[in-house]
Amino acid sequence: MSSQDCRSYPILTYAGGSFQQRDDLVVVEHELTIHLNGNKFISLLCTPRSLPELVVGFLHAEGIIESNADVKDLCIDANGDQAYVQLHGAKPDLDLQVRTVTTAGGLGGKTLQAGVSRSDHSASGNAVALDPVRICQMMEEFSRRSELFVKTGGAHSCALSDGNDILFFEDDIGRHNALDKIIGHTLLRNMEPGDKIILTSGRVSSEIVSKVYSRGMGAVVSRSAPTSRAIDLAQSVGMTLVGFTRGQSMNVYANCTGLTVL
Repeated sequence: MSSQDCRSYPILTYAGGSFQQRDDLVVVEHELTIHLNGNKFISLLCTPRSLPELVVGFLHAEGIIESNADVKDLCIDANGDQAYVQLHGAKPDLDLQVRTVTTAGGLGGKTLQAGVSRSDHSASGNAVALDPVRICQMMEEFSRRSELFVKTGGAHSCALSDGNDILFFEDDIGRHNALDKIIGHTLLRNMEPGDKIILTSGRVSSEIVSKVYSRGMGAVVSRSAPTSRAIDLAQSVGMTLVGFTRGQSMNVYANCTGLTVL
């Protein structure tokens, strides 16, 4: 966790019938404006860390880029408020109406719909085999790394795993942002993520499944619950979907490849 991710505020705490004054750590909500080919495109509300990964991951999720090769140049200003992206060419149908994406995720109007739901895809059969014992161990390690949540209670976490180890870890005020940062890591490093697993702390919606599927990854493992549309989409595209992974237990909702069923 970086010191720029949280800020101390004086607060009053009520307990046991009386107020006490103390300092409390609060997660920072930062606004980042992305400019595409010289035009303002969108503003994201996020934590002020791993901003290049967030930008690239978000543009991929929106269907604006397919890989890092589509990005000619990416520059973040000194304050971390502005991201300037030059693409190799511009899509003629690119809507450059400036708008702000909040941290809640979901469809969020026009912006998050641009990545398409991919519900019309046929099953890809790219479900990843999981070792349930190792997955539970990794989720415990994942939870220990979530320092920003422990200190503030106001963050979501996401990680990339090869099934044995955690390769990249990110957190953010938004679960979509945290996932975009992880996807950005894979893009900037030109990784082939087909055999990789996404670990997440947050609720798994159909939009989360869609983003993971669009990057070619075959499994999502969450500490929280999935939605019905997330399960339906994961089943239709052949993705392994696991929720409520806590302690030594988990629920498998879709494509239980490699898991032992007693």
